[in-house]
Amino acid sequence: MTPPSVDWTALEFACAHEADLLTKPDPEADEWYRQGNANYKAGIKTDNQELLRRAIELLHKAAERGHVKAMNNLVTSYLDGDGVKQSDAKAVEWAEELIKRNIGMGYYHMGVFLEQGVGVKQDRKAALTYMRKAADLGNAQGQLVSGDKIRKAVAQSLPEEKVRGFAIGVAMLRCALQQGLSEAGYSLGRHFTNYEEDAAAALDAYQAAAKLGHNQSLFTLQTIFGEGKYGVAKDEVRAACYKRLSDESDEDKTKKFPDIDKICPLPPKPMPRS
Repeated sequence: MTPPSVDWTALEFACAHEADLLTKPDPEADEWYRQGNANYKAGIKTDNQELLRRAIELLHKAAERGHVKAMNNLVTSYLDGDGVKQSDAKAVEWAEELIKRNIGMGYYHMGVFLEQGVGVKQDRKAALTYMRKAADLGNAQGQLVSGDKIRKAVAQSLPEEKVRGFAIGVAMLRCALQQGLSEAGYSLGRHFTNYEEDAAAALDAYQAAAKLGHNQSLFTLQTIFGEGKYGVAKDEVRAACYKRLSDESDEDKTKKFPDIDKICPLPPKPMPRS
């Protein structure tokens, strides 16, 4: 594939959500995808090879009808060898099919392949352009990677360029967080504590990630309030609240906390009475 003609360090970015850019799939293909996806999840959970075989069969039918989510599933299936013979080449082929349709997730997959040299010749410079293209097309993972790369690239730059670069990196992370990527919230929190010394913004970012079930963000909030870090007042009651949620997250990795603002509100809101 010819790399996209995009400057990964370009300091302009308009937030887009990938789900809003995808065309409505063919109803029959969408039903194949739903059945295939359900069989795939059940097959992985129970290690049922027959379910996985049937899942791949349905996903192939949907993908050949142009269903982009089915194509995306096939990329990971061939990469991991779930329900099919493992094949980096096949994973690359399905990523290329997504790229032909200008789908962000396809550019993200190719960026990962180029970064790691999976199925293609390793080319980290080209990987960055694919990641940036994915970000501009609304892919949350691409936004996370590109946002982090840009922030780190300008960290030692002249003040004016650093301010502009940080703003773009933060915008990308916020956009990814809006799409439910909890890791982007954690990265935002680290940015505000490590680079901009904005404790309030960091707490908001960690809280948003914690709401989505990000365990490390819960632990970080526990530590901040437990130790009084970054100029935040020490608050053992709040720290204990986050520890309780962190323990729940340890027991159930899929658990989210949509009511965290009521359970463990950030200051200046008071803690609820027990």
